Amino acid sequence: MSHLRELQLRFQDYLLGRSETIEGDIVSSADARAEHRLGAYYNAYRIRLIDCLAVDYSALAKLLGRERFEELALAYLAAHPSDHPSVRWVGRHLPAFLDAEYDGDDAGFLAELAAWEWAQSLVFDAADSARLVELDAIAALPAAAWPDLSFRFKPAMRWLDLYWNVPPIEHALDRDEPPPEAVRDEHPTRWLLWRRDFNTHWRSLEVHEAWALEQAEAGADFAAICEGLLEWIDAGQVALIAAGLLKQWIGDGLLVSLDRTKP
Repeated sequence: MSHLRELQLRFQDYLLGRSETIEGDIVSSADARAEHRLGAYYNAYRIRLIDCLAVDYSALAKLLGRERFEELALAYLAAHPSDHPSVRWVGRHLPAFLDAEYDGDDAGFLAELAAWEWAQSLVFDAADSARLVELDAIAALPAAAWPDLSFRFKPAMRWLDLYWNVPPIEHALDRDEPPPEAVRDEHPTRWLLWRRDFNTHWRSLEVHEAWALEQAEAGADFAAICEGLLEWIDAGQVALIAAGLLKQWIGDGLLVSLDRTKP
């Protein structure tokens, strides 16, 4: 290994807090001591990462305030140093950190808020879909084709199960409006997020739709979905309700293809 490469790796270890051996290679002067010179880079690096986290988690940063958010960010970076060439991914462990490692009475709520913000960014950055299914496609289907109909969804779609009323709180913070009081429900609500026309959309799902969407995304056909929906819906209405869900998903721009599970 070349001396320059070795020097670069030691400097990287210093910035990441893993080693201070680089100090022996830095020369002090009348204007600045070696540790002060290094400290300028050390602090600037962390300030840059904190700023990146504040962009990815803007609602969390607004809610906590700058001082508390910086304390949280530094604790997170100490536990999860940046290990990806792109700062885009520096915050990917923050929801799990808040849930499992952060010491605070509001850790559960903050973890869900962070998970929500991270999911939004993933949806926004997800790959584009070349085409979307239109309502005309299901209108043209013969009745015999429906039972073994399966569905493929766009990449820019995710869902989260949240106990706290995170989405309206994040929505208010994003608009610099006073957020509603944080409330935790006994049972989680599933929230669907997707991107369409360069905008991220979201809505809550009733239990039967949450189940049906999960099954459809996993490859279940229309007949299997109808059968499972019988847990919540009367047999005489189940096919109509399932077709209504399909129409909703198409209207939301979630589907990229309709397939047949049998030839």
